[in-house]
Amino acid sequence: MAVYPEIKLGPLTQTMCKNASWCHLDPFFPSNHVLADEIERVLSFLENKGQFDRYLPVLRGKLTQRDGAIAEARVAFFFNRNGFSIISWEPPGEKNRLGEFEIIWPNTKPIFVEVKGPRWEGELNDEELHRARCKEQKYPNGETRFVQPVERVIFEAEKAIPKFLPDKSNLLVVVGYLLFVPPSDLPKKIIMPQLISALSDERFSRIGGIMIFDIQYNNKSESIEYQTIFINNPKALPVCTIPLTVAQGLLSANKKAFWR
Repeated sequence: MAVYPEIKLGPLTQTMCKNASWCHLDPFFPSNHVLADEIERVLSFLENKGQFDRYLPVLRGKLTQRDGAIAEARVAFFFNRNGFSIISWEPPGEKNRLGEFEIIWPNTKPIFVEVKGPRWEGELNDEELHRARCKEQKYPNGETRFVQPVERVIFEAEKAIPKFLPDKSNLLVVVGYLLFVPPSDLPKKIIMPQLISALSDERFSRIGGIMIFDIQYNNKSESIEYQTIFINNPKALPVCTIPLTVAQGLLSANKKAFWR
């Protein structure tokens, strides 16, 4: 596998990359040493939790599968690093549809977590799909487009509804960095009202809250920054709500960034 010579891959990342089906499509992954270090930490977290072997076939699968698996692992890593305990992986939801994991904050009820990672290909229009734009680079030179990342979050919420039980605290996490423009790049005064308004629809009553999760590379500090935006659902069924302590903590995080 071709990589930049100055980038040293950790042992778990090397295992992930070995014989991966996406190698020919993304031969320079990861693209810098900071990202390489961050991915190795996330994979080490999975190994520590006994989940690396379960994730490995997906991490070596299609490019979309790899990106989705890394996104899920990053979200779990984020919760673990911020004081939550992961009490189960792939917990059963409605009609035994599996979620990603179940978390708990001290002295609160467990929270069922579903992670969605919408991609930029889903934002293409019919004409672009017809000419196979999805096989091109994400950001070709000279291309401009109108994007609505908040609509993608709502779309993912609609897809997630069938997984949520009516007697559990449910949290939907939407990973935004795979879109053309991550939702976190927009002003919160735009994002928050739109999502709160959408959640007022009774269809979303089983969703206790939505957390948007993004990562950004900070050039100044040469580090990966995890950013979150949490939207509490005021219309959620009482038993499906996010515990007050957790909701308050996630809401306060809207005003700051979480660093790796």
